[in-house]
Amino acid sequence: MFEELSDATFDGRIAEVKAGACIFYKQLCPHCKNMEKVLEKFSRLQPEVTLLSVDIEQNPVSAGVCGAERAPTIIVIRDGKVAGRKAGLMNPREMAQFFDSCR
Repeated sequence: MFEELSDATFDGRIAEVKAGACIFYKQLCPHCKNMEKVLEKFSRLQPEVTLLSVDIEQNPVSAGVCGAERAPTIIVIRDGKVAGRKAGLMNPREMAQFFDSCR
């Protein structure tokens, strides 16, 4: 469901995304696992949204560029650009509101 990005692929792939959400996560972070489930539920309601993921520890350059200082951090992508950023947990309703507010 998530397309995994790296420092090498991040910029090029983000530029191609019309509407998307990217989670910056850590492998052993329980909050990240919960947020991934929230994003999966969100994407079932919004199938046009591309889901991406980046491991913060493996890809510090991409995390730094996006200001993802802690996990989980979600960025919203609109027309190939970062339109919003939020750290921490959200429920599916909060995620939908955050996504809609990023225009």
